[in-house]
Amino acid sequence: MTPADERRWELLEKIGAYAAGELEDEEAREVEQLIFERPDYRRLAESYSRMLVMLSTLGNEPVEAPEVTVGYAVRRAYVSAFLRGAEDFIGALGLSYLDALVVYLGLRQEGYKQFS
Repeated sequence: MTPADERRWELLEKIGAYAAGELEDEEAREVEQLIFERPDYRRLAESYSRMLVMLSTLGNEPVEAPEVTVGYAVRRAYVSAFLRGAEDFIGALGLSYLDALVVYLGLRQEGYKQFS
């Protein structure tokens, strides 16, 4: 990042911190002076303030997921668990049948380790 970009980010952070009331006295006065001198900084501070009000309002609202969404998520979890179990079972069954075929055909050497 170039020094100019870093300076812009620092200003954005300071103005955001000022809007949130997180700055100490001296830093707050410096940012107030910048906001007073530059209309674009003033608009940015106002935008931050509106965003903070909106976020605090939204944070107080209870969030309720629709029943359809909850049902869909539960069904997906059940199907996923079933498929994982089926995959394990079919894999183990396939290895057992392969092992039995090898024994039946007499292809296993003495002391050879089984697949499972």
